[in-house]
Amino acid sequence: MVEQQLRIRRYTAYGLLAVCLVTIVLVWSGLDFFLRPLAVLVFVLTAPGWALISYVNVRHLSVTWVSAVGISLAITLIVAQVLVLTRFWHPEAAVVVLAFVTAVPLAHHVLRSRPGEAR
Repeated sequence: MVEQQLRIRRYTAYGLLAVCLVTIVLVWSGLDFFLRPLAVLVFVLTAPGWALISYVNVRHLSVTWVSAVGISLAITLIVAQVLVLTRFWHPEAAVVVLAFVTAVPLAHHVLRSRPGEAR
């Protein structure tokens, strides 16, 4: 059972790392590609919160995802509020920085959930 949970966590972290990478590439390139808003939306709604909530041992996958969405929205709102208060309104830069910062704990989840290693 524990191995299955670690496998799910590892695959989810891989998928969210891919979302981070796609978001960074699409935002940085400045292309007006039709997938850009979707990639940013998926990233903003899932990745930052999942990267944090996965450090907590939640038994139900649905609770993990609901918490991840809530935490992601909270983080995004805080970042947006900081941009407004500092009068540094560059949402593209904020999304790229947030994606880079989110990629660090996601990479840690990939590494710590590898099979056959001591935990």
